Amino acid sequence: MPMVLMAQATKPEQLQQLQTTYPDWTFKDAAAVMVADYDQIEVMYGNHPLLKTILARPTNQLKFVQVISAGVDYLPLKALQAAGVVVANTSGIHADAISESVLAAMLSVVRGYHAAWLNQRGARQWALPMTTSTLTGQQLLIYGTGQIGQSLAAKASALGMHVIGVNTTGHPADHFHETVAFTATADALATANFIVNALPLTPTTHHLFSTELFQQTKQQPMLINIGRGPAVDTTALMTALDHHQLSMAALDVTEPEPLPTDHPLWQRDDVLITPHISGQISHFRATVFPIFAANFAQFVKDGTLVRNQVDLNRGY
Repeated sequence: MPMVLMAQATKPEQLQQLQTTYPDWTFKDAAAVMVADYDQIEVMYGNHPLLKTILARPTNQLKFVQVISAGVDYLPLKALQAAGVVVANTSGIHADAISESVLAAMLSVVRGYHAAWLNQRGARQWALPMTTSTLTGQQLLIYGTGQIGQSLAAKASALGMHVIGVNTTGHPADHFHETVAFTATADALATANFIVNALPLTPTTHHLFSTELFQQTKQQPMLINIGRGPAVDTTALMTALDHHQLSMAALDVTEPEPLPTDHPLWQRDDVLITPHISGQISHFRATVFPIFAANFAQFVKDGTLVRNQVDLNRGY
């Protein structure tokens, strides 16, 4: 009997739905899976260290992996591709949460809340060492024009920001006032007040945010990273802050991650760190499961997927 490894926790009613709809399949969580089961596993819902073990077996039957994240850089993509496994992500479900997190970071700075918190912890003066401003009229440069970038662009535009997107070719994208190609960002970097990384991690985007990029800024922008930590060269980031090429950084992801407690980034008042939570939502399992359920139904029917299939060559 074919098996689904349920690495992602599900609600009882969700598991019951699967068992009732697919009586010819077995559904086991990782704790219940035995070595004898490995070659029966055709589908994995969520990620688990057993994935590499299963792929290494020449007799494995794995055909479909549904992960619960947008990024898939942590998966053994080459091994999955070599084995002919189809992979789906959950791109899009985090868009509202992440875009709101970015807005919160920007607003906390321009409206003085970050400065107020520092003052409250320190001098407690009845004044702030800054003049507050608004987001209206400021330029937001977003690297990545996918669903997260588009959600952020729509919200930022509603607040009166001018939003420029960066993608591979400079092709238009919904909710952006302008788009530019990766190879033509100099002018946008020179005029940006805020820079957001919303890109997947690939060999091309690794350390994209580097000394060379930071040297092109002119407005002392704030950098916000909600993509992947290794997209930003941490040493170059701290140098750019020291040299006032950047005014501040808000990092939801870091390199390394988790960030060690003795890392110098923790000590900086010009860096705001959140522990990879910008995409968290309270109803996560209820949001993720329909994606898997729809893909699994199609997979059982003909081996294909209906949504969110990852291009294993591109890595997203």
